[in-house]
This record gives sequence, C-alpha cells and structure tokens, in this order.
Amino acid sequence: MKQDTKGRELLHQIVVETPRDLKTQLRYSDTIAVKLDGMLKKRGMSQRDLARSTKKTEAEVSRWLGGTHNFTLRTLAKISIVLGEDLIQI
Repeated sequence: MKQDTKGRELLHQIVVETPRDLKTQLRYSDTIAVKLDGMLKKRGMSQRDLARSTKKTEAEVSRWLGGTHNFTLRTLAKISIVLGEDLIQI
C-alpha cells in the first residue's frame, strides 16, 4: 500500500511539472491518433495498407497510432490525401 501511495505521488509530481505546451502537444497527437485509427477502420485499411500508401514503414505508422508522434504538416497532408479526407481542420 505504501508503494502505491508513492507511485501516485510521483505521477502527480510528473503531471504538475510537465510543461503546459508539452501537455497540449500530447493531447493533439493523441487526438490525431484516435481520428486516424477511426478513419482506417472506416475504410477497412490496415496499418500496412497505410504504410504502403504513404511510403512509410509499418513501424512509423504504428508510432502515429501510438498517440505521441510529433507529426509534420507534410505527413499530415500525405495521410489526408491517401485517405481522401482531412485528418485535421484549421
């Protein structure tokens, strides 16, 4: 039980000390990953299909879907073109 409390305290400390811009970046990345996963399912596409279509590796697509990838605008554009739908809206 004592270790559990220490773990919670450590997690709380990490959350408090994490810069706000990093928290926002992670939220954006996670939101994109969730939307991308839904788009793939809607189209019946696999990670492998998306990797081939975007000329990326399956490992990279897996990182995209992991929710912590720092996407470039070019990558977002490629994904949107391949899927025929904007992944993000500005």
